[in-house]
Amino acid sequence: MKLISVLSIFLTLSYVSCAQSPQQQKTDSVCLLIKEYFNEKSVDKLYQLTGQEFRQQLPPEQFKSITENNLFPLGEMKSTLFEKNVNGVSFYKADFASMSFFLIISLDSAGKLKAFAFQPYRDEKAVKNYQVPSSNPLATALDKEVDTIAGSYIRQLNTIGLIVGVLKDGQTHFYGYGETAKGNKTIPGPGTIFEIGSISKTFTATLLAIAVGEGKVKLDDPVNKYLPDSIPLLQYNDKPVTLKDLSNHTSAIPRMPSNFQSTVIDPKDPYSSYSTENLYSFLKHLQLTREPGTNYEYSNAAVGLLGTILQRIYHMSYEELLIKYISDPLKMNDTRVSIRKNDSSLFAKGYDENGVYNGPWNLSSTFAGAGAIRSTARDMLKYAAANVGLPPGPLGKAIQLTHDTTFSDNQATLGLGWHYIRPGDKKVLFHNGGTGGYRTYLAIDTQNKIAVVVLSNCAISPDEVGNTLMKWSEKN
Repeated sequence: MKLISVLSIFLTLSYVSCAQSPQQQKTDSVCLLIKEYFNEKSVDKLYQLTGQEFRQQLPPEQFKSITENNLFPLGEMKSTLFEKNVNGVSFYKADFASMSFFLIISLDSAGKLKAFAFQPYRDEKAVKNYQVPSSNPLATALDKEVDTIAGSYIRQLNTIGLIVGVLKDGQTHFYGYGETAKGNKTIPGPGTIFEIGSISKTFTATLLAIAVGEGKVKLDDPVNKYLPDSIPLLQYNDKPVTLKDLSNHTSAIPRMPSNFQSTVIDPKDPYSSYSTENLYSFLKHLQLTREPGTNYEYSNAAVGLLGTILQRIYHMSYEELLIKYISDPLKMNDTRVSIRKNDSSLFAKGYDENGVYNGPWNLSSTFAGAGAIRSTARDMLKYAAANVGLPPGPLGKAIQLTHDTTFSDNQATLGLGWHYIRPGDKKVLFHNGGTGGYRTYLAIDTQNKIAVVVLSNCAISPDEVGNTLMKWSEKN
């Protein structure tokens, strides 16, 4: 899960740099209009710049509340300076009187805002002026390649700690860098616990596949079959939202519930107070704007709903389902939702993009399936190995089902929970994750039996580390 500070309405799974283009010039023009309307404090003019997809996720009254209460108090936007374009998303440095932010925007095909967010600015060129400690022995070609790739990440000024795990040729390799907490001089190891964020969605997909194997559900079942009768039919043109649609992000349910912001009590732990009643209230008033199963739109709300449904079906908590069906069979003893007392010293402390302590996210049961899991690099490679080797019995069949392509268009190819990407020439299973103080990456090449996991206790994405290492591993 990724929640960008102040205002966030999009999630990009994998950033790939692209060059300046006529589209970028158009985006620059919209950026200037944003600056103008922002300084006029005109909510209506700003909202007129947004497109249909944005408005589906953020209705005008919610946009007005966030803009007036969180953005306009920043004062005058003195200047904007383009910094980079990543996968069609443009990042500008926006200077205010007291501090600077990243202004993050992208446009839809009609030239309207698809993404519009502010995030605390950090100078990506600033680096540490000391040697970062590491457990890397620098003995093999893999060791040295990891050091080159991970070194560029951990030398960034605000990163804290990093653990890289590689499954290759039937062996596992682990490389720790930095610290599990600022100043404690403890290098992250294979057993260090991190929040894995949205990688949890692949576990939820596996639990769905297990329920299919046990005959409790079918992928094409309408979701209303498993919801209270008080919730109107979730459908468009008589086509219902199915369980499969929830898992592969084609449900047409927005990324976040429209009533989410109003439930946030602690901004540093925003998902903890969103209840099942809040979710049902959102669904009762939800009007879909397109047919389910036809378009990809990443949705935390949809997978949260899927996790809620699975808990209702089994009459078990999400953690109980996780332990019974995945963690225990795969001997992933440190993969849980809650942190046990004896494991608290192994739990890496999480920090935001500026290196400021954020604290853990404690997702409510409503959102547990979307991002509540904590795990270790050691356990994540056990999980990867199970996706490569497929254990015997129902669990192996369930894992295989999550790999089957359920949706594909020019934007994304999905299994259940898993995204397919190409860091190099080969198609691999992929998901990343993010909570307030953690960023994570997992990619699995089932054909060549290679996997890479990267866990960071800082909210700076390590996706480039993972993608570069997967590409190198494919060729070596």
